Amino acid sequence: MLTKTNHQNSAGSNSGRQLFIRDGDDVFIQRSSKDAESNNASSGFRTSVYKHFESNMRVVVCRTPSPIYTLNIYVPTAVTDNKGLPHTLEHLVFCGSKRYPTPGYLDVLATHNYSVGTNAWTRNDCTCYTFSASAEDGVANVLPVFLDHVLNPILSDANFTTEVYHYDETGKENGVVFCEMSSKENKENILSIYHLKKLMYNSSATFAHYSGGKTYGIASLTNKEIIDYHHKYYDANNVTVLLTGAFSDDFEERYLQKIPADIIKSHGNDSRAPMHCFSPDVGRPKHETVRFPSADTSTGSFEFGWQGPPQEDIETTIALEILMEYLGGNPSSPLRLRFVKRATPLAGSVSASVSGNVASRLVISLNRVPYTCPTSAESSKSGSDSKTNGVSGGGGSIDDQDIPHLFEENYTKNLLIKELERVYETRFNGDAHALENAAKRQSDSLAAHAENSPGKLLQTLFYFDIVASHFSPGSLGKVRIGSCAKQFDILAELSKRPIEFWLDLLKKWFIDAAVYSVAAIPDPELGSELEAKRKEKEQENAAKIVDKEAHIKFIKDSAEANTAQITDEIKHGIPRPDSTMPSSIPHTQSLVVLDRAIGPVAAVQTINSESSFVKVRIQIPIGTVPHELRAYLALFQALLLKTDLVLPAGVVYENDEKPLQAERRIPYSEFTGRMSDLVTSRLAYVGLGSYLFSDNPHDNAFLVDFYTPHRNYLLALRWTVQGLLFSDFTLERILTSAKNALTRITSIKRSTESIAGGVGVHFTDVLPEQGQLSNKHHMLFLAQEGLLKNILAKAKSGKGDEIIGKLKDIQSALVQATGGFMALSLPSSEESKPYIDALESEWKMCFEKYAQRSNLDYVDAKTVTKSPFPMIYNSNFPDLEKPIFVHVPVESLQTSESNFYLKLDIPFRPTSKCSFNDDLDNLIALDYFALRMLAALIGRSGGPLYNAIRGKGYSYGVHLYILAQSKLFLRIFTASDVVKAIGAAKQLFLDIQQNWDAHVSETDISLARSIVKYNITASQSTPINMLLWGISNSRDGFSSAEEHNMWCNTHIAAVKMSDLRRVFEKYMFKFADDDCPMLRLIVTPSDTKVPAELGPYEQKTLEEICATYKSDY
Repeated sequence: MLTKTNHQNSAGSNSGRQLFIRDGDDVFIQRSSKDAESNNASSGFRTSVYKHFESNMRVVVCRTPSPIYTLNIYVPTAVTDNKGLPHTLEHLVFCGSKRYPTPGYLDVLATHNYSVGTNAWTRNDCTCYTFSASAEDGVANVLPVFLDHVLNPILSDANFTTEVYHYDETGKENGVVFCEMSSKENKENILSIYHLKKLMYNSSATFAHYSGGKTYGIASLTNKEIIDYHHKYYDANNVTVLLTGAFSDDFEERYLQKIPADIIKSHGNDSRAPMHCFSPDVGRPKHETVRFPSADTSTGSFEFGWQGPPQEDIETTIALEILMEYLGGNPSSPLRLRFVKRATPLAGSVSASVSGNVASRLVISLNRVPYTCPTSAESSKSGSDSKTNGVSGGGGSIDDQDIPHLFEENYTKNLLIKELERVYETRFNGDAHALENAAKRQSDSLAAHAENSPGKLLQTLFYFDIVASHFSPGSLGKVRIGSCAKQFDILAELSKRPIEFWLDLLKKWFIDAAVYSVAAIPDPELGSELEAKRKEKEQENAAKIVDKEAHIKFIKDSAEANTAQITDEIKHGIPRPDSTMPSSIPHTQSLVVLDRAIGPVAAVQTINSESSFVKVRIQIPIGTVPHELRAYLALFQALLLKTDLVLPAGVVYENDEKPLQAERRIPYSEFTGRMSDLVTSRLAYVGLGSYLFSDNPHDNAFLVDFYTPHRNYLLALRWTVQGLLFSDFTLERILTSAKNALTRITSIKRSTESIAGGVGVHFTDVLPEQGQLSNKHHMLFLAQEGLLKNILAKAKSGKGDEIIGKLKDIQSALVQATGGFMALSLPSSEESKPYIDALESEWKMCFEKYAQRSNLDYVDAKTVTKSPFPMIYNSNFPDLEKPIFVHVPVESLQTSESNFYLKLDIPFRPTSKCSFNDDLDNLIALDYFALRMLAALIGRSGGPLYNAIRGKGYSYGVHLYILAQSKLFLRIFTASDVVKAIGAAKQLFLDIQQNWDAHVSETDISLARSIVKYNITASQSTPINMLLWGISNSRDGFSSAEEHNMWCNTHIAAVKMSDLRRVFEKYMFKFADDDCPMLRLIVTPSDTKVPAELGPYEQKTLEEICATYKSDY
């Protein structure tokens, strides 16, 4: 039991000794090209390094303007087998420490300090423990406790049993880590990368093994091995702590020096040693084919790898990243044009990256590659039910002579090398500025990352330094903090390099170098084989059990020992930060309702903040799109801004001073290439824009947005408006997009999470109009698969004009829509008027020509009669008369998921009937915030739901939250025993009702407030987040972020224990009531049996659900 909670005054304090001393001068990490251009050595994120007075432990404090503070504890670790030692240890670290042995104390402490909890990640060369909070004091309070868990964990056998591995009385294997890796180890991309690394590195190298652990290795692992592993690597000598955020100048004196000395005392273990990873074993091949389980055999994938430079060679590494960006980083890159953007795609997507650390890899991935199953012809003749998506392979149509041969050994590799040779021979397609532009894109992308995700960017940059100084032969023992501090200087210098430099780089590292490759092919039988092996293993395990009752008791006792037992005394002693911290970055917000509309834009909302970028989002209502065309919105969004343009005479092209004198076609490659040079991102989409349509309450809007450096705004706006009005939907681009969409659907159907999400929307989003589908339904992969096949069939039968006509009709409806808005995120010094005027000028010029071309009666801009805000939420969740129980078995899945959906109808924002102050005084959203807080409390890491399910090893995770303001959502995911997980969840809710005080105390209310307040602050922590928060403000009827924050904070502060109890009884307890009208959904491997006592689940296949849409298309 934890007896001391005030860790700064507990035994082992420092008696005035300076634990940490400054280690060198401050380093400044450049944030953008402006820092490089300023010639100011003190421009950037100021970074201070402190070294422990007697060990090699270091603390790095990197000051950023973000109100989110992050803590990262790095422990360089190596892997020698597939047992998952670093990964299993990572999990066990959270189960208690010598100074703080109470299970769950770290989680409770973290969530009381304006955070959602702690986390961690494991790679082949490092394990990192992470925490973020919206208060400096929050990091200070958690740091010593987290360090004690990392350096002095308990590592008990009971922890191992539930968190890592055990099997139950029937022999069924469980454990949190085991569940996690069961879902991952046979996934296509994970298998491919694992086998590629095995080919590229020698068999003793850390990168040749699976850091997460293979299930067979985890099952053979012992707790003693983990204890020994911890002893070898987890010493203060080997630890580096990185802190990022707006830390005060005296943080080191106030907090670092007061960490109890015994927590971070070194035991003399130093794991620094050179890693010699390359030089693959003699005789090892350079190619391998691997199988992965999939019922659909239409697509596979390829991974190609080349050995990269040592991590110390920063300039070459950055140069190769630029080259990779050129080759595959944007829609008009050579590899995408060669393999993806063609009438018959040879891949659904291409990626190119520099991976790894000490021993880097250059990797090009071809995903969703058409696979021709060797037995497809025989299967068709014999009536086999082998499934394909109809694009190619497996009996599908073959439109390209390459497709039948893609998976023949070396065939696709030769296609790739020939394309790289073509790029070399044509000197980057004759474009002398191609790599200069790629370097500028890389610079802009890095600056955007620094602005909107500074903590994550710095976490990555320092990870490279920390691991290199620990394991790299060229840096061993050298302190390398901030080696990438001058990245923008390097990028600027590289942008000036002559084309010969880039040609030599391409030739040396790709064309002349050895290439390793892995082909991943789908196997419809492998899922059944794996399941049969699991059953066989269960029988073997069951046969080992001598005393079943004793075995059951052992597992039960282990689960209880690992269950959080946080008393009120402990909770009252938990240190908490100041609650008056700011909720957002400094900004101003304004909303202008226009006198006359600019096309669909009736209002403009502007957020000004400290930024170098402009973010534009135009939201267009789709109510004018005829219902019979809504299904084609998915194809429309896939094509818009990604197809040819036909500019009419009279509009301005690029930076020309005069309008075009004649019509001009802009090829797709030129348009997308130019947009890539101007913007760091651009999108056109319905709602959240996915074929697996996310549950978004605003599916009645079409969004067009782009994010661009301030200098490029006018040109980016011009191209975007022209793209919206003058896109030409050619049949070739339609075929390419439709085929790529089908391969994406194939990937979606291999994911338990994606299937569950889509089926959930299918049953919970129902329009009241008879015979009509909602926009969400139209966008679902369940509906789109049939439609896309129909589109391909029509195109091949000569009816392509019919499809083109539908897309043009959608375009016309959106262009003529009214009542939309534009959201602008601008640098703090900028006024919005010039930006609005630019939109008005571009729109007026282009729409006049569009109207002439389309034979529309051109009219002047419409008068705006009302603001588009507040907006109406769409919740089509029907009022169910009885519960719906659905079980979807799917071939090839390895783990299960269960989702519960309960309809909510709770006020969460001001009404339009009363004044804001009246609504706030009446606390009309009290139930909403009480339920949100209760869900955070029950569902938090280390909380009751976590302990009931993950704590017993039934699944990797469980979430509970309000979904899209209209559903209470319970999700159990990556489950090895979903039946027991559901049973445990139901029992928990029954127990909470009967023993409320045992689960919820007065001190828990402050914990729940802390979690919710952190999420609110995180939503306002960067310029882009602030823009989205601003949209949320206006959409929900708030005049400003301050008013919205006042609404949230007032309601949160007003929630009492009685409110939590009331919303539990009214809403949450219904998860335990099988008679309550709600959707209960389970998605499992095909042979999973759902017992009758769990509920009257009706089994439905994906094919049956998809068939319900066929009549609509």
